[in-house]
Amino acid sequence: MEISRHLKPSLNLPSDAPAQVQGARAQTSTASRAAASAEPRLEQLQEALRSLPEVDLDKVAQLKAALVRGELSSDPQALAGSMLTYHSGSDA
Repeated sequence: MEISRHLKPSLNLPSDAPAQVQGARAQTSTASRAAASAEPRLEQLQEALRSLPEVDLDKVAQLKAALVRGELSSDPQALAGSMLTYHSGSDA
């Protein structure tokens, strides 16, 4: 059961019950059809991700070449500071 603060309390009268049940059934069947149609797409995307290498070897080669050419700074303190900033979650 999900509780939402965005819903306004209402008085449910017995005469409203059949209409509410039908509406709930329609929403449920629509949601289940949408989930069923999205499921194969999700599986396809997951399979595509699994087929990719974990390391982008082309990017690694580009970075190595840039380091050799002196285009990238290899200051260990700056690198350590950047790593700490990244892993601490701050953008400073």
